[in-house]
Amino acid sequence: MKSNILVSLLCAITIVSAGETKITGNLEWDLQHANFDSVAFQQDMALDVREKMQNPLYNGLYSLLLPGAGQYHTERYTKAAIFFGAEVVLVAYAIISDHNGNKKTEEFQRYANAHWSAYRYAQWINTYGGADYGPTANIDLNKVQRGDYSEINAWEVAPSPNKIGFSHQLPRFGEQQYYELIGKYHQFKFGWSDYPKDQNGIPISDNRQYDDLKTAKQQITSYMSERARANDYYYAASFAASVLVINHVISAIDAYLSTKAYNREISASLGLKPVDSYEGKRLLSELKISVGL
Repeated sequence: MKSNILVSLLCAITIVSAGETKITGNLEWDLQHANFDSVAFQQDMALDVREKMQNPLYNGLYSLLLPGAGQYHTERYTKAAIFFGAEVVLVAYAIISDHNGNKKTEEFQRYANAHWSAYRYAQWINTYGGADYGPTANIDLNKVQRGDYSEINAWEVAPSPNKIGFSHQLPRFGEQQYYELIGKYHQFKFGWSDYPKDQNGIPISDNRQYDDLKTAKQQITSYMSERARANDYYYAASFAASVLVINHVISAIDAYLSTKAYNREISASLGLKPVDSYEGKRLLSELKISVGL
């Protein structure tokens, strides 16, 4: 950066003296004999400084779009690497977590499709549901096999003083709520394949005492555990996405402030300095340029 300004200075010397001063190759002589007091020279140097200044708003917008871009433009390379590195890590983490969540979701959905059945649930309603909870039901099992749960839903919401815990309706097969509710709520336990069955293969009455009822929650427990793991992956991906937004905002603010600091570090001033020459003491114009980067 300092070498660039030196080049600009030497170029300016040839301009401001209107042909009266020529570059000799002796930097000391050239600086002493250049006409620094001329209006043209001062305007040229002011223009040179202005050209090196940057727009804080633009750099802030650059970093808002790509963290670290504004910092790189103002030569804050360490900050640029930190913000950009955080962006790369967060994007990778979000993608991997979302992928793992999708993979785990496919796994627990396959598990549910293999071990939970609306048909068994409807069988229990027809055989024992009315006696245990009322009212009596006569659900068409062929409709249930075709994915029509309207009669099941009608029974689930039918008024009955004994129907405690039947607070939800079975959603349509394959919906997100379908896979959530069948493992979450007590009323859907009858559809799991490990729930005890009578001699006809129908899930038993909820009011009968069977020793194997104690182990009937194994599938539900395993299923909900896998589903919870999928949600954990999605929460991690969501968290990473939130931090990504924060990284963009902080990087934009920092780029704006860094650019203002960068501009303050570039200053130019003109003054007089006593120097010795073969003619004795005399005052020469002194150009002071300080660049701190």
